[in-house]
Amino acid sequence: MRESIEMPKGTFYTIAAICAVIIMLTSLEMLIKAKDTSLFNMWLSNGNLGEDLLTQTTNQLYSTYLNVCIGTFFVRVITPMAVIIHSYFTFTRLRVNKLFVMIWSVIIVGAFALTVLTEQFYSIFFIGSGIGYLALILTMIYLGKCLRNIKSI
Repeated sequence: MRESIEMPKGTFYTIAAICAVIIMLTSLEMLIKAKDTSLFNMWLSNGNLGEDLLTQTTNQLYSTYLNVCIGTFFVRVITPMAVIIHSYFTFTRLRVNKLFVMIWSVIIVGAFALTVLTEQFYSIFFIGSGIGYLALILTMIYLGKCLRNIKSI
């Protein structure tokens, strides 16, 4: 009985394509958020600004808004980037084991939950990245089934 398997080539390319789509959709969404003044005005009228932000000028508030957008972008892109980098090394040098599948499944579910909790549900980019995260979860489940099938032989 083996405890690990080589990552199938098709599975690696599937993970790479899904992560690339998630990163692309997140990038486009943040680009639109940063350039759209109506979204900036909605952010201003939200009412959740601290007292120190209320005393700033519009240019300073716009700078703060861009910093929030950039921070959100990095938080949402880091998980797919880490998944594909680790999958590449697993594909080329390492092997897939149960720990790989479990850890990345939990992290991807957390990233999906973060995306669901922080985004607007009417955005096509949100829907696309949500589908991408669900596809990544299903791919990890498939890898887990591959491990179980090899173990039972």
